[in-house]
Amino acid sequence: MPIKKEILKLLNSLKTPNKIIPYLKKKIKKKLYLTEDKFLEDFFNKKERKYIIQVGGNDGIQNDPLRKYFVKKNNYEAIIFEPLNYYFECLVKLYDGRDDIKIEKTGISNFHGTKVLYFIKPAVANQMNGDGPMNNWAHGQGSFDKKIIEFHIENNQFRGEKYKKDIRFYKESIEYEEIKIIKLSDIYIPDNIETLLVIDVQGFELEVIESINFNNAPKYIFYEDDLKDNPKTEKIKSILKKNNYKYIGGDHDLIYKKM
Repeated sequence: MPIKKEILKLLNSLKTPNKIIPYLKKKIKKKLYLTEDKFLEDFFNKKERKYIIQVGGNDGIQNDPLRKYFVKKNNYEAIIFEPLNYYFECLVKLYDGRDDIKIEKTGISNFHGTKVLYFIKPAVANQMNGDGPMNNWAHGQGSFDKKIIEFHIENNQFRGEKYKKDIRFYKESIEYEEIKIIKLSDIYIPDNIETLLVIDVQGFELEVIESINFNNAPKYIFYEDDLKDNPKTEKIKSILKKNNYKYIGGDHDLIYKKM
């Protein structure tokens, strides 16, 4: 019996009411990816040549869905955009000697020019795990909107009393850099190979997607969608649908394929 049919049979046999069960059954029946990592595993296992564009590389390790696939060469080329100097240098060091991965100290948006980008001072970010998971989450907080970083700082109060006590200090530790901005339409995306765009830009995914030249667009678009009631979400979906992209899975990160 195929694995998906086995899972459906198991879900149907469960008696305990659970919201997750109908959700999983719906995904399986529609042949959607249950996890983002399963999609990435399938993508990197393709025999065809691959080209990956990552917008928002951070340090290349912290919560980076591509890291375990970028550890070694495997019939792909990649370009990573990371505009903040500290994290750009981390990426340069991490991928030193790799001619298949190019690092660009540039931001991506729907205009050309410069813009202020906010982030938590790295030395302070090291202190912000509190009593929660030791995942250095604060290093991933960089946004054009200071309020988004403040929201995430407030949203991590489960990390304990000391964390709560230091929230004001954490907010005061938000710094900024003025960064160079280009559009994705400035980047040539190769034809006739498997292409993937990965976006993690803390609430500015719409602006990145608006900068795409859809006559020269990636086959797959994989973007973070972790802000509750984000008014930009429906506009992103509308743009992708208009340009013949179909949702194929994911939750925290949504995955679309050009049909």
